[in-house]
Amino acid sequence: MNPLREDLHALAEQAPAVDLAARAVRGARRRRTTRLAAAVAAATCLIAGGGAVLLQQVLPKPPVVLTPPETTAPPLPAEGVGPVEQAYRQDCRTATCTKPPWRIVTREGDTYELASAGETGPLEVTADGRRLAYYDSKQRTIVVRDLASGRTWKSPLKQPAQDFSVEYALRLSPSGLRFIVSGWGGRREPNKLVDVERGTVSDLPRGWWPVSVSDGSGPVVLAKPYDKTSQVWVLGHDPITIPDFTYEYSALAPDGRTLARLGQTVKANRRPMVQLDGSIVLFDAVGGGRETRIPLSGIPAELRPSRLGSWLNATEVTVVATPESPRGPASIVYAVDVRTGKSRELFALRQYGTYLVPGLVH
Repeated sequence: MNPLREDLHALAEQAPAVDLAARAVRGARRRRTTRLAAAVAAATCLIAGGGAVLLQQVLPKPPVVLTPPETTAPPLPAEGVGPVEQAYRQDCRTATCTKPPWRIVTREGDTYELASAGETGPLEVTADGRRLAYYDSKQRTIVVRDLASGRTWKSPLKQPAQDFSVEYALRLSPSGLRFIVSGWGGRREPNKLVDVERGTVSDLPRGWWPVSVSDGSGPVVLAKPYDKTSQVWVLGHDPITIPDFTYEYSALAPDGRTLARLGQTVKANRRPMVQLDGSIVLFDAVGGGRETRIPLSGIPAELRPSRLGSWLNATEVTVVATPESPRGPASIVYAVDVRTGKSRELFALRQYGTYLVPGLVH
């Protein structure tokens, strides 16, 4: 992400600030996936927004050893599947190859293949690992599935596969029954709030990126970066301005108003100009005002905090740390105490291709 921010800040210095927002957001999102993949060497770690439970329950167990991509895996059973720890899909190595199906790995170590998710479109898992959502190309909609009972819910929003041939985001509520689906770079560029229980679809303002969504009628959090600042908007309140261009937010905290973001520094004579500084910044997403910056500790020097996710409780938020080098160690998920900055390791991620981990805001 650092090279991307450099480009955006360079653009900001050459163009009026009033016009930069739309250009930066649109251009950034079109290049964001490619740059991120290069930065983490095909190890993208995703934790869907919302929720404050269960990641710490995998701590006592040793890391799950994934089924190697070359081996076969049974199809996902219709029911009776335990919570997901992570999911992965082997990346294509040629322009003409067909992407293999997603595989999900449960906390018990079982590996299954999810053929129904298809080659294109999002796959996300709720923060507790108990439900997943994916785009079903045959039904042309997003399907939410409870892994234990096998019950499914279909989104009332019909979408062509082209919505997911460009950059997109799918942000799930803790239950998975309310979500935001957004897309950039195509003709339609949807930004929709969907409630599959109520069967409703609401339009969200274009140009705003989804941070987190709560169940029922709970808070929806959106963000929009500008040249040197960003705005954060908890719907129903006025947007607030923060002094960083950033996408690195946590989900909304259990108190309904606190957000965390990764701290950064900006130096005009440095390349890249914007760099993460190893801290976490807490701020009031509803009222704005004073911020609290906490240095992180307990993360090895060869890893850098790169993404935030859901809250485990009122004081701990999840952080994914990735290697600086593609040949570095495995990425690791940590729980960070926002009062002290102290980190404790939850589990390591295996690296076979593109990855999903329940809870990450990406």
